[in-house]
Amino acid sequence: MAFPGQPDSISAPATTSDGDSSGVIKVTWAEIVRLVDEHPALVAGKFLVDAAREGVRVAGAVPNPTLEATVGRGRARFGDFSRVERELALSLPLGWIAQRRSGIDAAAAETDIAVAEGKSLRRDVLLQLRTLFWNLVYEEARVAALETLEAQTSKLVLTIKKRVEKGEVRPIEGIRVEIELEKAMSELETARTSLLSRRAQLALWTGVPDGRTIMAVADLSALPAAMDLDDALAKARTTHPALTAARARTRSLEADVGTEKMARVPSLSITGFTTDELDRRAYGIGLALDMPLWNWNSSRIAQSKAKLAAGRKQAEAIRLEIETTVIEVQAACRASVAAATRFRDNVVPRAETAASTIEKTYHFGEASLLEVIDARRTLLDSRRLYLSALAQAQIDYGRLSALVGEELP
Repeated sequence: MAFPGQPDSISAPATTSDGDSSGVIKVTWAEIVRLVDEHPALVAGKFLVDAAREGVRVAGAVPNPTLEATVGRGRARFGDFSRVERELALSLPLGWIAQRRSGIDAAAAETDIAVAEGKSLRRDVLLQLRTLFWNLVYEEARVAALETLEAQTSKLVLTIKKRVEKGEVRPIEGIRVEIELEKAMSELETARTSLLSRRAQLALWTGVPDGRTIMAVADLSALPAAMDLDDALAKARTTHPALTAARARTRSLEADVGTEKMARVPSLSITGFTTDELDRRAYGIGLALDMPLWNWNSSRIAQSKAKLAAGRKQAEAIRLEIETTVIEVQAACRASVAAATRFRDNVVPRAETAASTIEKTYHFGEASLLEVIDARRTLLDSRRLYLSALAQAQIDYGRLSALVGEELP
């Protein structure tokens, strides 16, 4: 399996115990991470970095000299004497020397911007894929839970039918449990449709061949540890590519200010020439110099300084926005982990105990069918909320890790 347009590079379809291919491709998160650099958007980002690096060479390139040649025929004012006249001139510009250093600095900053944007894009792609991955894990677990409920409810339907036939319970109880089975089947059908959608999304991103079924393999119950807020803020300030790009843009703007200041230096060029005329042959050297009489580039310098001031403030705004997001996501991660922990340790075990107890007492005639159905519903809701909290904890942890620059295994 690989991203669209890339060679196949991940595990083959899973096989059953008898060796027949089941058409299922089991995928772990680690396998997706290994493939992410083949993503078309990231490949495009690499080309942009290459282009920016070539821009440094362009900024440091020495301009070519200019060769001028003229040819004509000269005729003497008196007499019929004439001959071909030629003139050659070679001009070497020197004005670029003053602005070369600042131009190279600006191009190098643009390279840093391209690299930082590539890293930011990689984080975004990984986060999007991670969200799809854990949503798929959640849908698989939800379908499994609903399949168990359907099987249990079907078994209960058969039990109630037998008791109705024996006259042990009223016929209305058979109708009630059949309605409950229909509800369970409807929920299961909805969950399976959602599961197919999640599989199609992840299969599209990862290039799973048609006719194969992708299955996410992960331990949903393994809760991540929420990162400390101070550590998360410190890492985000250091590693977040948006801040790196903002600092690089500031350096680029500083280089632009230097370029505009050096533009005040008069442009100079040296010209060597030779002239072969009717009555003489001349050699010489010329000097061309700009005369900054009307324009000392003050407006462009002021403009570049204003852009630099704006760039610094924008970098500060980006830092504040990132830190605000880190605080928000870190709190969400802590909350989702805490919620999943409560469901795991308190809610689900109690719901399981209650459902088991009521089912046993129902068989002894000490509880009603409605109590059994209600206990089953409570257990199902508890498990569904628990699975949802587990998936949300993984997603929130992935968001926090993307913000602080940690690549999850």
